Amino acid sequence: MPEHSPDQEFNDDDALTLDPPGRIVVIGAGPIGLECALYARFLGYDAWVIEADKIGGSLHDIIDQPLPMMPDRCLSTLGLGAIDAQREVASPRTLPLTVQEWIDEGLAQIAASDLLADRVLVPVRCLAIDLVPVEPDDESEEVGDEASDEDEFDGEIPPDFLLTLQSETGESSTMRAECVILATGPQHQIGLSFPDDTPYFFRLGHDFDGNLESDLKRGWREIVAVFASLMGRPDLDLYRPRRI
Repeated sequence: MPEHSPDQEFNDDDALTLDPPGRIVVIGAGPIGLECALYARFLGYDAWVIEADKIGGSLHDIIDQPLPMMPDRCLSTLGLGAIDAQREVASPRTLPLTVQEWIDEGLAQIAASDLLADRVLVPVRCLAIDLVPVEPDDESEEVGDEASDEDEFDGEIPPDFLLTLQSETGESSTMRAECVILATGPQHQIGLSFPDDTPYFFRLGHDFDGNLESDLKRGWREIVAVFASLMGRPDLDLYRPRRI
């Protein structure tokens, strides 16, 4: 499935879908990466976050600055819901006024919520991502038989992604995923052995312009487009207000 942009129309003829609980790995624990993983968990995916530095990502470069937007615009309805679910006492919510508070009282709380707790690996660096063939669950099941997605994949199951990870102490490990979403912004230092338009690989925020408020809104739209495509539902939007 090609890289998606919020300006692209959903095309269900070309889309390859991934049903929950398929494993999705999000690279980057900034506002967009955490939001993406939270969105995936709300939909029932086995989502994980890999972050090389700290929760909040590049926001730590401006951590002492005032919040560059109205406080009610820095967290989505999903993020606020995840935070509220952890609160034992229903007291008035205090919204962040600084970038530091955005990280501590917003993003860190989302990462510690029930949906993402123990799924945000920090600090863990992703060194490389490669493609590896999928092994059938049953030795008697052949790739490309009638039980597989033969029509979609011309008789072949698309490969998994194999992520090579490195911990803070230098220990190496690997993780497999059916989908990888790169949420590190315009740049990254990860070795990729495949092009950006590889099916089930997405980049979020690769054309952000540095305006935090507009980048955040654009990132949310990109997240909606990714999961609408993955689930084969062009009308899917968890941010859309519910009708009563």
